[in-house]
Amino acid sequence: MEQYTPVALRPSKSNLPVILSGLLTTGLALVGVYFLNARAEDFNIMGWYANYIIPIGALMVGAAAASGYGVASWVSGIKITKSLLWIVIGLQLVAYLTAQYIEFAGLQLQYQDGTSVGFFTYFDFVARSFAWKQDNGKMGDPMGMWGYLFRGLEVIGFCGGGLIVPVLLRKAPYCECCQIYMRSKSLGLIPASVPHQKIKKSDIAALAAYRENQEKTFAAGQAKLTQLWQTAAEGKTPQLNSDLQQLAGDKKATSKLSQRIEVKLVSCRHCWSGHLAGTLMAGHGKQQKNTPLGVGPVQRDFVQLMLQRT
Repeated sequence: MEQYTPVALRPSKSNLPVILSGLLTTGLALVGVYFLNARAEDFNIMGWYANYIIPIGALMVGAAAASGYGVASWVSGIKITKSLLWIVIGLQLVAYLTAQYIEFAGLQLQYQDGTSVGFFTYFDFVARSFAWKQDNGKMGDPMGMWGYLFRGLEVIGFCGGGLIVPVLLRKAPYCECCQIYMRSKSLGLIPASVPHQKIKKSDIAALAAYRENQEKTFAAGQAKLTQLWQTAAEGKTPQLNSDLQQLAGDKKATSKLSQRIEVKLVSCRHCWSGHLAGTLMAGHGKQQKNTPLGVGPVQRDFVQLMLQRT
């Protein structure tokens, strides 16, 4: 096995590649929105609302516009920090206002005496003219000052949509030493419930026995996870590998249970540091609920062994 040599902490990376990548995708997204609005009659994706209050269109455009921040962060290993999140919010706001100004400039609006209409006058007019499209296809009455509320929601949606990917990456495991995001690999499932049984409500004894078995199996699952953490902490790599291979072999059957504990290896592919993460998975499909159960450290030789198998 190759010997690991600790790596000194590297200087912090510049945020510039992330910012430039985000600005690029923001520009492309806004250009796309501009051409869609110009070519399609009565089409305004930024004006899509769900339940008259959720700016779903602005959220979608904002997420697409800011996708470059997340992609560049993941590829380059530049960590999403609080300061970078604020920069993203600021740039999204500037991008929104810039898009509004470009739209205004393209109209070349003038008063009857030939003087040019100012941008803020135009923005105020558009905000006050906000109206919902009726079922018959006609526009409703302008909302006046209330139009600013929906303009504000549009801005919030655009900026908020841009934060979706960066916020998710901020929560992702990160190796401070190597300055890269850590990868996750599922190693197996631990049973945390017994197979589903159909029992009549009138059969009190059977229901009680079923609940007792459920509780015992859940406790046994937690104990198994603790045992894996203990084995990993003691550096017993062969035993840990054997235990996990057994879980992997039973994965198909265990995955059908209503509750199971997933064991994941979260590791750095450069320095081989990592940990075992346990997550309780309850239910299936859209109804599935995941609850973190904690993490336990693993030895670098085990991480290297697992990474060599991928």
